[in-house]
Formats: sequence, structure tokens, C-alpha cells
Amino acid sequence: MRLPSDTVLAFILLALAVYFSVLVARALSAYLHYRRVAGTALVNWQPARPRLLSWLVALGVVSFGVAVLNGVFNRPFYHVYSQGVMAAYFIVIVPLMATIRPGFYRDGVWGDRGFVAWGRIARVAFMESPEIVLVLVPRGHASPVRLNVPPSEYGMVRKTLEEKIRCGEVTMEKAILGL
Repeated sequence: MRLPSDTVLAFILLALAVYFSVLVARALSAYLHYRRVAGTALVNWQPARPRLLSWLVALGVVSFGVAVLNGVFNRPFYHVYSQGVMAAYFIVIVPLMATIRPGFYRDGVWGDRGFVAWGRIARVAFMESPEIVLVLVPRGHASPVRLNVPPSEYGMVRKTLEEKIRCGEVTMEKAILGL
């Protein structure tokens, strides 16, 4: 059985609308969380500019144009909304998330996957070649969080992390086989 192309297009646009709506909601939630902890910075630094940022914003502008055209031509709501939410993601959310300063805060660490509270950190490791990366493994089944550390901040990061471990805010799990 062959589906009509309008049905396939409708399904694809609805899927994109849901996907990008979830991305926008999660990113806004993360950014609001960042705004709450931003004033408690212990050591943080300017984030690296995302690669292809200008291309992503341009993609958002094109998506906005398609949303406007869909609105002008009275296309169904999901045509307009799917393109509009994609435009919002690429024009607003991507640059907004690029302003989040990675580093250590009073209540935890902000890394590539978001915020991890000090008490949730089970393991830490530094990878020191060619760049310095702090890998934090949260308790449970969460994915590791990576934090690219500038060489100028490396000493302060190590000192702050050692202090958090010493005062008990970070309790390390025992290594496998006691190693």
C-alpha cells in the first residue's frame, strides 16, 4: 500500500514539530537553570564559539522564511509551526546556549551535557592530550559529562575539585577490583 505524498509530508512535518518543540523546551529549561546558578561561579571561562554557528543561524533564517511563506499561502498550521519552531531553535536557542559558561559552580559543574550536582559525581578523570578534558561520570546510568578546560584554568580546576573531594561534597565510588 502506497501512502499519498501529502500524508507522508504531514507525518514528517508533525514529527519535526514535536522534535524541535522538545529541543526548545529542554534548552530553555537548561538555560533558566544556568541563569539561576550563574551568580555562584567558582571557576568558569568563556565558552568556545560553536563551529558552524553562522550556518545554523542562516538555516534558521531560511526556515523562518519558509514558515512565513507557508502562512501566506494558508498552508495547514503544522506546516507553519514546524518551520517556525525550527527557526526559533536555530536563530534563538543555538546562540543562547552558546553563552553558557562552562566550569565549576557552588552546587555543581556545567559541562557539555548540562549541569551535574557535586553529589551526583561518582568518578572523575582528566584526559590531558592534546587538550585538557575533565570527564565526570554521574551516579546511575547517566552519560559522562565532558568539560574542556583551558590550560590557563587547569590549576584552579584541579585545586577546586580536590577541595570538593576533601570536604566531602564529591564522594568517589570505589574502582573496580579495588584499582
